[in-house]
Amino acid sequence: MGTKKINLPISSFYLKVHYAMPLSKDKTWKNKSKKSFSDLEGTLLPCSLEGERFILGALLIGQQRIWDEVMEILKPEDFHKPAHKDIFSCMEKLYKSGQTADILCISEALKKENKLEGVGGSLYLAELVEESASPISAEECAHIIREKSLLRKIIQICSDFRQRALSQDFSKLDAFIDALERDLFQFTENLSPHQLLPVTSMVKSSLEHLEELHRKKLSVTGVSTSFTELDHLTSGFQPGEFGIIAARPSMGKTALSLNMALSSSLDGKKVAFFSLEMAKEQILMRLLSLAGKVPLSHLRNGQIASQDWDKLVLAASKLSEISFFIDDSSFLSPFEIRSRARRLKSQAGLDLIIVDYLQLMGLKENMESREREVSEMSRLLKSIAKELRVPVVALSQLNRGVEGRTNRRPLLSDLRESGSIEQDADLIMMLYREDYYNNNSDKRGQAELILNKQRNGPTGTVTLKWDSQYGLFENYIPLAEEMAPPPPPF
Repeated sequence: MGTKKINLPISSFYLKVHYAMPLSKDKTWKNKSKKSFSDLEGTLLPCSLEGERFILGALLIGQQRIWDEVMEILKPEDFHKPAHKDIFSCMEKLYKSGQTADILCISEALKKENKLEGVGGSLYLAELVEESASPISAEECAHIIREKSLLRKIIQICSDFRQRALSQDFSKLDAFIDALERDLFQFTENLSPHQLLPVTSMVKSSLEHLEELHRKKLSVTGVSTSFTELDHLTSGFQPGEFGIIAARPSMGKTALSLNMALSSSLDGKKVAFFSLEMAKEQILMRLLSLAGKVPLSHLRNGQIASQDWDKLVLAASKLSEISFFIDDSSFLSPFEIRSRARRLKSQAGLDLIIVDYLQLMGLKENMESREREVSEMSRLLKSIAKELRVPVVALSQLNRGVEGRTNRRPLLSDLRESGSIEQDADLIMMLYREDYYNNNSDKRGQAELILNKQRNGPTGTVTLKWDSQYGLFENYIPLAEEMAPPPPPF
């Protein structure tokens, strides 16, 4: 069957495709048994029935190229009119099974499903083909239909939660807000369809990036951890990566993360520190102790020596100039962290996110198990890192199994309520101090940071110097190197 050319100017057709047409004017919609989106408060919802008819007609002609373009963009639920959803769904089934999706085959398939009359019969399919000739491309039209579909989904989400808010159909307000953020998060996660990209489109930018690194001769290409050996292994925390710092309680996880965060911010980076365990005042006392080298115990009890006041004033001056942001909400979900991090990035910029700690987070909704909940939170933190293109480092507890072994150095299997943490994380660091278990250890004042996993690099163990009075971790220099005489002059 030949196609009838529609003599329609491009601007006019484009406007018609974009126009939000009222459903009540569409005479061919049948079997309207369920309340549709267009019934929401009697408003007209974004749709393009002209575009839907054009796409279906173009597909009925049976051009493989058009199928490949459209299948990457549209799904049956993106069509506003139920008849169009049924037709496209039928086409999709035939296409995936390798069969021809022309008018005859579609008619027979719809007839077998008792849907042919509901979509308007074979005559309507023929009308679709007649409308398929236009100046606009199938791919462009598919994007328009997809855009209208996304707008309707936004309206539906907002309408559902508006109704729940009006009727107060929730047990706790926090859970209600969390559910709203969860739905919006899931919506934005699937916003852009993924597609295969040719290597040729990425080679040039990758080479330019490598040339820049070579020119600057940087050993750290991400956010520095502040520890030389660790930076040598990792090249710093990389954008989009999800890292874990794990240890038993009181081993120094928070102190280590604060060392990293403070060093990064003093280096000009913008850091967001989500402290679910400690209040912001406690975090600030630790930062003052670190920056001023004033014993933390003196700050707690106010017994500050006169010579330490100058150190504190200087430390306070440093802290007042850095971009270090603290959120000490005691119970946070990944959706709240994402929302606050996105806002911070848009307003001030963001280079590093630290969460202290993973097991204190929650989803504010019932899950079948705690392990399943922690696994979901781990997956969502990984998604935040990828979306915002910043490293996310979460602290994590280790289970008690460590205590029952002779060698108490932690293993990946010791991650508490691990679930998918080991799979999600790009980087897993485990902190171990022998003097935590043995006060008489000859390694007193030393800590081992065990890099048990690194997705894109080597693993290994980094020895650090630990000073408990300041909560300070530093690069470890063996005593023999410290006492070695300077090399003779040339």
